[in-house]
Amino acid sequence: MTTQTPPPFAWKQFFQTLPRGMRGGFVLFIVWCVLPLTCGLILLANINSAHHWLGGEDLNAAMIFAASYAVLTGLGILPTYAATIVGGWVFGVELGFAACAAGYLGGSAIGFGISKLVCADHVAKWIDSRKRWSIIRKTILEEHAWKATGIIALIRLSPSGPFAVTNLVLAACGAGWTEFLIGSSVGIAPRTLFACFMAASASATGATDIQTLAKNQGYMAVIVGIVIFIVTLAVIGWVARAALDRALRDETPAIR
Repeated sequence: MTTQTPPPFAWKQFFQTLPRGMRGGFVLFIVWCVLPLTCGLILLANINSAHHWLGGEDLNAAMIFAASYAVLTGLGILPTYAATIVGGWVFGVELGFAACAAGYLGGSAIGFGISKLVCADHVAKWIDSRKRWSIIRKTILEEHAWKATGIIALIRLSPSGPFAVTNLVLAACGAGWTEFLIGSSVGIAPRTLFACFMAASASATGATDIQTLAKNQGYMAVIVGIVIFIVTLAVIGWVARAALDRALRDETPAIR
């Protein structure tokens, strides 16, 4: 008895079945899931080249970095974590954090603006079919501005998805510009500051890139540092997610 191999998934046919208003959002979702991960790894492997390209470690270089951060993350080319590590590595904690915060705000505005252009009611209907995001969307739309800002800040603090994809989903949820920008900036600040501190500490050893750091300090030391970095971010994310869950539970009776 022979077994039949199931036919491959027909992406073209699937794409054609989507409502026209949802196709742009779907394409962005796929691109913004794959492209930043690839480009982020390439950037981290070439921190020294990025350092040379910036041309220094002064305010002018930091402004160039912030503008590049905004454009590349806003267009969904780079993930924020990779750009933030470069910022802390090159500029240290204080200037690096300031440059990353400015770049993050600019990238949020660019990504949110693009997402607003491609999102339609079809995307909102798809979100409404997901219980958790449906509650978030109704909270953002129906609650006052400060409550919506707090929800967005908690979403940013808990790594619920890639930066660019979160921009897309929040735009589809109907978030306003003010709530989105303030909530995003507040929510990302703790993780950005911690990432800058860890990157600056690694750079202070005299290493020019991650490869040199591993050779000079030993691969085990680098692995331990990465584990500490990931665990700390996981704890921050867990606390934020727990707070977000409590906020959504409190809101559920009010938005029914």
